[in-house]
Amino acid sequence: MNTTSTDKADSMGLSPVLVALRTCFIAIIALLIISGNILSIAVTRRVTNLAESTKVLMTSLAVYDLMVGFLALFSVAPSALDRWPFGDIPCKLLASSITMFFIMSLTLIVCLNIERFIAITRPYKFPLWCTARRVVILVCMVSIFSLGFCVSLIFQILPTDIDTWDSYFNMNTSVFTNFLSIILADIFPTILMSYIYYRLIKISRQHEQRLNQNGNNEANNNHENKALKTFFVVTLTFSGCYTPALILRVVRSLSVPLPHWLEFITIWLLISNSMFNVIIYCLFNTSFRQTAKKILLERFPCCNRSVAPINIAE
Repeated sequence: MNTTSTDKADSMGLSPVLVALRTCFIAIIALLIISGNILSIAVTRRVTNLAESTKVLMTSLAVYDLMVGFLALFSVAPSALDRWPFGDIPCKLLASSITMFFIMSLTLIVCLNIERFIAITRPYKFPLWCTARRVVILVCMVSIFSLGFCVSLIFQILPTDIDTWDSYFNMNTSVFTNFLSIILADIFPTILMSYIYYRLIKISRQHEQRLNQNGNNEANNNHENKALKTFFVVTLTFSGCYTPALILRVVRSLSVPLPHWLEFITIWLLISNSMFNVIIYCLFNTSFRQTAKKILLERFPCCNRSVAPINIAE
């Protein structure tokens, strides 16, 4: 959706200091997304207490979040110039790519939750059903579908008059399309994952009661509970970052004037979600956190402040 005259006035009214702060903020977010997801990919390959199917899904999610970070770098120069200098076609390509990456992130988060559901409800069939090869095929198929969907819409819903640095985020969609997006990309996945977590929490409590009676497999149950909590927080974070942007698009399609700063916050809240997953993994998964620390110390030995003991001669 093209920026309105109000948006243009707000953007042109920014002082050089605010433009510089905005540009620094965008650059920092993009670099954090890139570095965080590179670390996430490296750690996921090394950890040993994750199923191969889980590793494939987590790695795929990190790759798509990484691509969001690279595309976010394209906003640094337009933000500094306070206009979009690259023309119409790059704008459409960037917008369609970011749309595809967000669709894939949502799909992979849903797949991670379904995979955890199968792992807990069908523990004996899980290794047969959720093999790494099957998950790779699933990710490739969904990626191809998402790419085709975005390509089919690229010349229909994206702006044709590019005049400000953030125009390529504002897609010219109808009210019906925006409401449909909220239903398919927010309400339906939220209901589905809420049901999954309700079932998982109920089953997990039943398992815990049995383990308390039998006194075995406690470690495995704790591992499943930690994985469940981790992906639950990932899901809530994604929903919290994604929902405001969808609501804003619906409001804007109703021709309701919106301040430029509100659009900026919702857009970059959505993009910032791509850097949160690695933080969540480190907070809730001890093995992931320890492996991440080990990798960082290997790559940056100067960060290791441990000092060898010094023998002082008497």
